[in-house]
Amino acid sequence: MKRDLTETSIINSNAAKRAAAPLDAWLNSCFQTTALRPLKLFLNGTWLGHPLHPLLTDVPMGAWTVTILLDLIALIFDVPGLGLAAGIATGLGVLAALATIAAGLMDWMDVDPPQKAVGLTHGILNTFATFLFAFSFLMSWESHWRPMLSSFLVALAGYVVVSGGAYQGGGMVYHMGVMINRNAYRKGPDDFLPVLGVADLLEGQLHRVEVSGQPILLLRSGERIYAIGAVCSHYGAPLEEGKIQGNTIQCPWHFSRFALADGSVCEGPACAAVPSYEVRVIKDQVEIKLWR
Repeated sequence: MKRDLTETSIINSNAAKRAAAPLDAWLNSCFQTTALRPLKLFLNGTWLGHPLHPLLTDVPMGAWTVTILLDLIALIFDVPGLGLAAGIATGLGVLAALATIAAGLMDWMDVDPPQKAVGLTHGILNTFATFLFAFSFLMSWESHWRPMLSSFLVALAGYVVVSGGAYQGGGMVYHMGVMINRNAYRKGPDDFLPVLGVADLLEGQLHRVEVSGQPILLLRSGERIYAIGAVCSHYGAPLEEGKIQGNTIQCPWHFSRFALADGSVCEGPACAAVPSYEVRVIKDQVEIKLWR
């Protein structure tokens, strides 16, 4: 995907890579394979079927937009009570930002190295913006919510900074493909097509085939043959390199698990299912079509 000059310079920055490495190592040691992993999966949004971080970002951005508008009106027209209202909006935004940062860190653990550098910059900007809004909140509180130009300017600086962070976050998704469903555009086959002979599909062994340009994972278990998409929806890992766990397949990269029966997510961090295919055997040939 095409990247802008800012993203390219960040990706090539040795300073960003050095800064990202210890944080990445610490987060993985705390959350990846420890008792805190369920907290990571909750913040990933697996339970919601949608990444939690982008949903949460709307709350501080909305609250802080209200802050700027109320502060402006209060300063220009000296409307009583608006200072307190602006303070409430600021505080709500700060609290929501803390949850947003936590969810973002859990997603950041799983991204590829080039994306980690950009994500770190995105996180630093948003964290600094949160600090500025928190400082503005304290200034307003100390003045008993009386509108002040100084607290407004601090909040305005925070708004500019968080807008820059939002720009970086948008670039990660639209330019770098972070947190998109890797199977969003998978199609067909719409009719049964032969893929291989039954004799070639060994019991208990994962087998990847290409059908109509689509990578499909096959598994023979007793009398049943499973067929699901062979690409993890989270970050595109080859599922044929994963591990069979009961009636699920575990991703080899970030340990998401998908049901072999229908491709649904059994454990995150993946939020989207993988495609599922109908299977039949005709004249010793395994045939499949996309399940709808």
